Amino acid sequence: MAYTGMLDYLEDLSPHDRLFVRALDVTSRRDFDTSGGNLFHIDVADLPCVENVLLIQSLLGSRITDLSMTDAGWTPHSLADILQTCLLATHHLIHFQISLQKTESYTLPDLFECLLYLYRRDSGRLKSLTLDLSQSLADDQWTAMAECVELQHFHLGIHRNSEPVLPKIFKLAFPKWTSLSSLYICQPRFLSAETLQCLYKSLPAPGRMRELRLIFEACQASQYEQEFIEMIHMMPNLQILEAHLDWTNRMMEHVALTLSDLRELSITCSSIEFTCAGIQYMVWGQALEKINMRTSGRIWGGFLEAVRKRPRRVKILVYGAMKWGGSVDEWE
Repeated sequence: MAYTGMLDYLEDLSPHDRLFVRALDVTSRRDFDTSGGNLFHIDVADLPCVENVLLIQSLLGSRITDLSMTDAGWTPHSLADILQTCLLATHHLIHFQISLQKTESYTLPDLFECLLYLYRRDSGRLKSLTLDLSQSLADDQWTAMAECVELQHFHLGIHRNSEPVLPKIFKLAFPKWTSLSSLYICQPRFLSAETLQCLYKSLPAPGRMRELRLIFEACQASQYEQEFIEMIHMMPNLQILEAHLDWTNRMMEHVALTLSDLRELSITCSSIEFTCAGIQYMVWGQALEKINMRTSGRIWGGFLEAVRKRPRRVKILVYGAMKWGGSVDEWE
């Protein structure tokens, strides 16, 4: 049967089949995608589309526990209406994701009242929170987020033109997140020692961390080398580490010696010679399976042979203008 839209498709489903729908992704100008099974993409551009989304929410009702939203392609007022309706229809959310890239989104009180209501209502149930922002939020938002004490995954992306307010955010939001095990922080600005120090000192249980991703612009590593090493020692159980920043030999050494359970390492480095030598000469744990290197330069001659001699093979993904017997994008 051919369907003209998501609403027709859901109306044709039996009530029993609708019970299996748990995730709703409200995204502008995207096609319906059945590949994700329970994930539905909804085009949102005008008032009739917004009304359709509201009807879809009424059909799915309280079963939705995973909600993804963006302000791209529609007005903040529509976003606030849909979020408010969803919060009224659902019992609770386990996963919540929102992307706010429009300046006018930050001037709409109704939208942020809905967010405050969400954090307060689901403070004991929310497991995953993803925020992609063009500017920082008001303090009351971070304070309310701090009460989400069951949070296990937190993703924060702040746009390049925003102020470097991360230390303040960490101090407001992190102290009660005792269950946090996965953290993603992205701000395309230079990383400071204060930012790293506030990050690991604000976490109440850094030893629980299993995944850490830090995306910053590269600057002199000497400015934060010691703080990075201290952070690694506070998180000895990391299994995935992604750090796009400048590296030193000491940083590489402490990562290798401290993170015995590390399975995946992703780094950006301007010097391929340093990167390869650092990886070759360190005694890495046997859990290491994959290394992603984003760099440019020339692969050091002995690096591949050194990796191949390991008892456990390591998959190496290289991104950049590599010159090692030709173009190398991936090798093992």
